[in-house]
Parts: sequence; C-alpha cells; structure tokens
Amino acid sequence: PTTGVACNLTAQPGTFQARDNVSNFIQWCRKEMDIKDVLMFETEDLVLRKNEKNFVLCLLELARHAARFGMRAPTLVQMEEEIEEELRQELDLPPADTPLPRPPRKPRDLHNLDQMVQHLVSRCTCPVQFPMIKISEGKYRVGDSDTLIFVRILREHVMVRVGGGCDTLVAYL
Repeated sequence: PTTGVACNLTAQPGTFQARDNVSNFIQWCRKEMDIKDVLMFETEDLVLRKNEKNFVLCLLELARHAARFGMRAPTLVQMEEEIEEELRQELDLPPADTPLPRPPRKPRDLHNLDQMVQHLVSRCTCPVQFPMIKISEGKYRVGDSDTLIFVRILREHVMVRVGGGCDTLVAYL
C-alpha cells in the first residue's frame, strides 16, 4: 500500500469519530488493498455490531493480501491454501501463482482426526443422521452424496472446507 489508514486514536466506541475511523479503514481496503465489494462490510456492521461476520471475512481477505507482502497469514488462511493446493493436485490444475509462506508444522495424528470426526458424528442430534465415510486422509463422504468434504484439525476444533472458507464440523452437521 502507498498510504496508511487515517485514524483518530481517541475515538470512543459508537461515536461519530469511531464511525469515521471505520469509514477510513473501508476506503483504505478498497483503494489501497483492492478488497472487492463482495468481501467488504458496512460501517454499521462493525460500529453497531450488526453483522460482525462480514467484518471477519474482510479481515481474512486482508490477511490473504498481506501475506503476498510477506506478512505471516493466520492459520485459517494457511489451511485454506493447503486445501486449495490439494484440490488443484487432485484435479491436475496448475499451481497457484502466489502461494502463502508456510511456517514449519508438526504432523497431525490422522488416526486422532478420524476418532474426532467419529466422535462428533455420534454426538449429532439431527433428526436425520447421515453416515460419514472416510475416503482417505482428511477426506470424507457424507450420506449417499458423491460430494467430498475436506476435514482438518485447527487447534482443538475439527474444521470442514465450506465454500470459500472453513466452518466447524459441528456447525456443518
């Protein structure tokens, strides 16, 4: 970015100054970081905490952009990149143009992942329960569907690749 974000550090929550700070941040994201409107949030979303999800999605996209400048990406963004790379390899697509730098990672006990998935499926209280069939490491099929879901452990949570992001397996079920 060529400029920074103008910010009033003495602004109190919910005041005009706070709204002005948020508005400045939104303009900076659009102009300097080229964040698309579909991933942006409105001033009211953050100031009045109406739609915090949009704010979080914007911050994740900002983290993806910042990683291209050498900043360390959050673990969730790194996991998304790993899953995207697996999908590219599975579909024989060319590698991504700008891979994120990855810190060294400890290998996970995939047997433990399978146990955690089975445990969470057994706790599901849905009226109609679907079996989760393990296809390979971190890949499962749910019910009669041919759709594969990709599962990883993020800290102590089992995460599922959903659309352009991730969600917990509990919420997915």
